[in-house]
Amino acid sequence: MSQSHAPHDPHCIFCKIVQGQIPSTRVLETEHAVALLDIHPVNPGHVLIVTRDHHAHLADVPDSLAAHAASLLPRLCRAIRAATGADGLNVIVNNGRAAGQTIDHVHWHIIPRFDDDSVNWPWPQGQYVGDELAQLQARIATELESDAVGEEG
Repeated sequence: MSQSHAPHDPHCIFCKIVQGQIPSTRVLETEHAVALLDIHPVNPGHVLIVTRDHHAHLADVPDSLAAHAASLLPRLCRAIRAATGADGLNVIVNNGRAAGQTIDHVHWHIIPRFDDDSVNWPWPQGQYVGDELAQLQARIATELESDAVGEEG
């Protein structure tokens, strides 16, 4: 995945929102992230956590920034659920076009869910055949080892 990081991208709508060039309805701000109401919500109360620095994809985000964004989730989830009366929540990161990412600035969705809402869930599930599970585990483990060596060197 290409490395896409800059403090701000002048063409990115989320960078413009974070910098205050485009208005937003913020519910929480920290030094490293902004949580705001999505203007095109799946359900009312749909919140986005947006990093202040521009990173196109989750794999580009420094571990410390990802940990910071994740640390906001429990508090925001409690507040959104209480404020909306939601029966549940989805916390989602769409990473890449194939996964539904439409803005190339990493962000987390917190979507209030209701027993009677019209959102289709769960996804269909597949299964592994033969030794596919073990083969995939080995490939991922190799990539993780390679990534760890790259971080050390």
